[in-house]
Amino acid sequence: MIRKTRGIVLHTTRYGESSLVVHCYSEQYGRQTFMVKGVRKSRKQNRSNLFQPLFILDFEIYYKNSREIQLVKEVTRAMPLNSTPYDITKSTQAIFIAEVLFRVVKEEEPNPMLAHFLINTIQYLDALEESSPDFHIIFLFQLSKYLGFFPQNNFGNGEIFFDLASGRFKTYAGDPDIQLDEAASALWSKYIGFDFQDIRDAGFNSTHRKIVLDNLVRYYKLHVAGMGEIRSLEVLHTFFHN
Repeated sequence: MIRKTRGIVLHTTRYGESSLVVHCYSEQYGRQTFMVKGVRKSRKQNRSNLFQPLFILDFEIYYKNSREIQLVKEVTRAMPLNSTPYDITKSTQAIFIAEVLFRVVKEEEPNPMLAHFLINTIQYLDALEESSPDFHIIFLFQLSKYLGFFPQNNFGNGEIFFDLASGRFKTYAGDPDIQLDEAASALWSKYIGFDFQDIRDAGFNSTHRKIVLDNLVRYYKLHVAGMGEIRSLEVLHTFFHN
């Protein structure tokens, strides 16, 4: 049965001489894997540049519920990204965000709120006149709301040590494998309170960003089973935090 869905590109793998296996997050079906045949036939016919990280595409697919990989009939760009592919800061963040989504979003059922958040976030990133070095960090905090483990910001009144396992601040220092020290906890608390719109005036530096991002990845690993390593994290650190 031919169905239509809008999908966000998370990861691609070459298949054979001319095809791609494309992992997407789709509006109608959640996480899906698509086989796109013949997109790398020749330079003239090559359409593989459609499948860059976080590109938003419209798919026509031969959908079968029992099939692990859905065959694509046709694909077109749904919402053009005008700056992200050409801005080194934004494109680096897009690669990281796409990899995180590829590793943490596994559900094969629709989640309209998550899909809406992701599409709006991608469009917001693309529309920024000046790229933000904090964007990917705020994204991870915001994404955790939709994954069910957004941290509680109860910082203060003696509760000054953030516990990564419970997702809240505590009054005592505990196991350093799951608990942040006082300085890192204070940074964490400040980041929780920011959204994409107001982060520019926060005054964080590259050292702050590296500390918070490393702890965010630790936080995700505690709450997402089988997440694995984020390979683009090292590239991100080299670009933003050195």
